This record gives sequence, structure tokens and C-alpha cells, in this order.
Amino acid sequence: MMLDSFDLDALKELGNIGAGHAATSLSKLLGRTISMSVPEIRLVKISELDEIIDAGRIVSGIITAFKDPLSKGEGYLYVMLPGDTPGKLISVLCGSATSTEYELSALLEIGNIISSSFCAATADFLEVEMIPTPPSLAQDYALAVIDAVISRLVESYDQVLLFEVVLRDEQDFFETYIVLIPDAVFFENVVKMLKRKV
Repeated sequence: MMLDSFDLDALKELGNIGAGHAATSLSKLLGRTISMSVPEIRLVKISELDEIIDAGRIVSGIITAFKDPLSKGEGYLYVMLPGDTPGKLISVLCGSATSTEYELSALLEIGNIISSSFCAATADFLEVEMIPTPPSLAQDYALAVIDAVISRLVESYDQVLLFEVVLRDEQDFFETYIVLIPDAVFFENVVKMLKRKV
């Protein structure tokens, strides 16, 4: 099963709903106005991700596993913060861009807010259950992290949904990607639910 342009438009709207919730929560946490939007969403083969994401760059990422107990599907949500985005976010929140345990805990909380907002929006929009696990922080090459989580899926799927996110405050732009990594069962259920809505 594949996604057509109508499905992708619906998922883009879903992404913007999740981004709106995340922006509100981040604004409260960071003490400044944060805006988030999802101008682009792509269905990408894992083998083609390096054409979009710099495979040779270390990123900070927050990984959240989830399960849908009704369909028995599962997957991962990966909030990817490349380049200088982690340092800038830590600096805004903590006043320092160092990577002590306290600052990394703050970064994990930022990623947790974003991933929780997207999980909740996805579950509501698609009328599914998404039960997340506690998030974990990974600092590695982006594709290495994705390869690692793919290997944990019982029935892996060779495509991911890539949300290209615009995250801004009054002064700066924070480069962010959100990657939905479903197994085949969850992806098939997403497609079925989208077909009912469009």
C-alpha cells in the first residue's frame, strides 16, 4: 500500500496540528514564543535518506517507541536535532551550551514534548492508540540510529515518514526533523485510516 498526494496532504495537516501543540508547550518551557510548522512531509525509502539528511553529521535525537494494541502495529518516533540546534536549545533553556547531565536532561525534555505532541496528534487524527515508552537520548550519526531501531522491529518496513519541521523563536531558527518509523502493520493501518478520511 502506498500514500498518494491526498494522504500526504492529510499527514502534513496532522504534522501541523502536532507542531502547534508542541510549540505551545515549548513556549511555556523556554519562556519565549516558539512557532512550529511542517512545510514538507515525505515518504522516503531508508536507503534514500542520506540524500536528504547529511549522513556524515552527528545529530542529537530523542527516540520514542510506541505500540498500537488494537492493530498490533508498532514503531518509533525519532526527533532529530542536527548541527548546532541542540546547543542553541540548551542555551535558551539553561543559559549555557555545555553538555553536562543537567543540560542533556533538558534537551531530552524538549524532545519529549515534541514527540509526545506528535504521538497524541497522530493517535487522535487516525483514531488509533499509540502507547509510547519513555524517550531516550541518542547522539550518533542519524542513519546509524535509524538502522538500529529498524533492526528491533519484528516486521520491518523499508520506508519512513519524514516531517521537515520549521522551529523558530523571535531571534533564531532551529533545524529539526521528525521521523516516523513504522513497522509494516502500523503503516498499513495508517493508510487504511487515511483512505477513510479523504
